[in-house]
Amino acid sequence: MKKLILLILPFIFLTSCQITEEVYFNKNGSGTYNLKMNMSGMIQMMKGMIENDSIKKQENASKNRKPEKRDTVILFADILKEKKDSIKNLSKEQREFLKSLKDAKIQIHMDEAKDEMFINYEIPFKKIADLTNIDKKFGKLNAFNKKETKDMNGMNSMLPDYKVTYEFNKHVFHRKVTLSKDQEKKNKPKDDKFYKMINYEIIYHFPYKIESVSYKDALLGADGKSVHIRMPLDSLLKNKDLLNLEVKFR
Repeated sequence: MKKLILLILPFIFLTSCQITEEVYFNKNGSGTYNLKMNMSGMIQMMKGMIENDSIKKQENASKNRKPEKRDTVILFADILKEKKDSIKNLSKEQREFLKSLKDAKIQIHMDEAKDEMFINYEIPFKKIADLTNIDKKFGKLNAFNKKETKDMNGMNSMLPDYKVTYEFNKHVFHRKVTLSKDQEKKNKPKDDKFYKMINYEIIYHFPYKIESVSYKDALLGADGKSVHIRMPLDSLLKNKDLLNLEVKFR
């Protein structure tokens, strides 16, 4: 029975997981990219593990501790300042890359008593081309914040390893996904039920009224300028073309 409980717990955790890619676009091609992760199910999972007899013995020291609660904002500009001596020894390309993240920040909210855990990466961009390597920017943010973002390792490993390119002007928006054979192998789900329990959603806010969206199940916001798409993560991993989008504006 104990083994059965331990097998079920990861699935309980995933029922509450949500990954959201939300982007705000300005007319000049700049904007703000947000990657939001709802990890509230992880807290529920940990509570369930502590209730298991075999694990309870290892958790005696923490039984009487107060539930953790924190609201943290990590500014990458502060990290750049703190590590300026080591950064100056990097190559010019590496320094420029880090400089492009100077306005990025990570917001962490955790309330064990309420089973809440949310993390939001916010990265401003100056031009649409800057979004092409957004995955590398997330990796760099995590590398510089190992202590604060260690809880993200599991969720980050579930993100699709795709190269996504974007095009945007006053007439049309394109989101195109490409991947190598190695990436295709990496992104193939090993357990369909596992990934079906994670929801992946995209929310895009545009400065123009939307005329049409290529994804048939997309929902438009009340203002007619935003598009909302949601699907199980396993569907996205099985078919990368689902999020090859074309949005036409009026």
